[in-house]
Parts: sequence; C-alpha cells; structure tokens
Amino acid sequence: MNTPVSAVAVITGGASGIGWKTAERLLETRLDVACALVDLNEAQSAELVERFGEDRVRFVQCDVTDQSAVEAAASQIEEWNRPISMLVTCAGIQIVGDSFELSAEKWQKVLGVHLNGTFYWCQAAGRAMRDGGGGSIVTVGSIAQDFGFPGRAAYTTSKMGIAGLTRVLAVEWAPAGIRVNQVIPGMVETPLFKRAAAQGIVDAEAAALEHALGRLGTTGELAEAIVFLLSDQSSFITGELVHVDGGFRAQRLE
Repeated sequence: MNTPVSAVAVITGGASGIGWKTAERLLETRLDVACALVDLNEAQSAELVERFGEDRVRFVQCDVTDQSAVEAAASQIEEWNRPISMLVTCAGIQIVGDSFELSAEKWQKVLGVHLNGTFYWCQAAGRAMRDGGGGSIVTVGSIAQDFGFPGRAAYTTSKMGIAGLTRVLAVEWAPAGIRVNQVIPGMVETPLFKRAAAQGIVDAEAAALEHALGRLGTTGELAEAIVFLLSDQSSFITGELVHVDGGFRAQRLE
C-alpha cells in the first residue's frame, strides 16, 4: 500500500548533480514526500519519474534569475495540491576570469543564478511554508566563500551573499516555523566540476589533495547532509553554515 504524499520538496538545479541526488535520497527515504525538480534542462529527471512515478516527481522548467518565472513555477507546483514544506537551492553556475576584465554581463549572470535565484525561491517557497505552518530550507554555498580563490570574484561574492541571506532568513522566519541552513560543500564530483576539470580550469588530482581526507566529495555525501537538515532530526538547527568539505577548511586554517 502506497503512503499518501503529504509534502513537496522543491529542488532548484534538481536535474543533475547534488540537486538530483538529493531528490533521489528524499524519494528513497521519505515515502510521504514528492519532489519538484526545478531546472532549465530536464537532464536526468526522466529517470526519477520512471522509478518513482509522476505522482511523486515532477520537472518544472524555470529560469531562477527571473522573479516572475519563479513565482509562476511556485504557483505551478502548488497546483499539485500538496504543501511546499522543503526547499533546496542547488542551481549553480561558475564563470572564472581575471577580475580586471570581468564584464558586467558575466558578473550579473553569476549573481543572478546564485544570489538572486536563491532569494527569489526562498521568498516564494517561504510564503507557502508560512501559510502551511512551517518548513525547512537548505541553501547551497561553496568552500570558495571562505577563501580568496583567484578568478572567482562573482562566484565567491554570490556564495558569501547566500550565507548572509541564510542567517537573516533563519532569524526572521523562525517565528513562522521555518528553519534555514546552508550546506557548504568542498569540491564535489558534480557535472559542473567535471566540466571545469575538462576545460583545465581545475586540476582534479590537485584539488583532491586540498582536502584533509585526500579526495573529492560525492553528490551522495552532500545529499545525505541536506536530507538531514531538511528532516525533523535537525529540528533544533537553524541559521547554521554546515561545512561538508572533507576537512578542506580545517586543513587550510592550520
């Protein structure tokens, strides 16, 4: 007998990488949860639909940099007639370049996806959570926000901005029963990282050694941390920036 679906988890950037893996883990461990995968491209979404059914998985196309598109997508998800009670903001982009030459267009593009997109979705999903009695939000940062990596001015700035936003919303929305935390990954074997390695932007072997554990993280490891922060097991945790980085930060701070 199937368990009735009682809540919806919205995952931006959900069609691949950490977002996709988080959806998979939620669907495997929470039979009462459905996932709305928000992305520009459908990518792997069809696999989850096939495995778990259209009643529990939906793909919603959305440009997270467009506030009106975000609001329309949130309304589309709410038409599923189940309350949005979880949000994970995984949508990401990385443009690397000399800060002397970084164009306004590239700067705005990175901040648009990370910072604006995170705020727009927190606002849209947060309203639904407020009206539904509460929920949990996990934003996704980066180890880059803790250090000055050359060529990543827009990326680092946007991720630091998300950290500030996370803390503000955690305090502001606590009375509404909404918890907000940030996961800060080390370097993870995502499609984004693999593309950067293929383009020579990053040396994968050298990157692995930057972590105390001597390896890169996996999308599954990040998904487990996110699922924990979404769950009632973390009911007394909010406003936290949680490093899941294989000791990257600890090793750098020695």
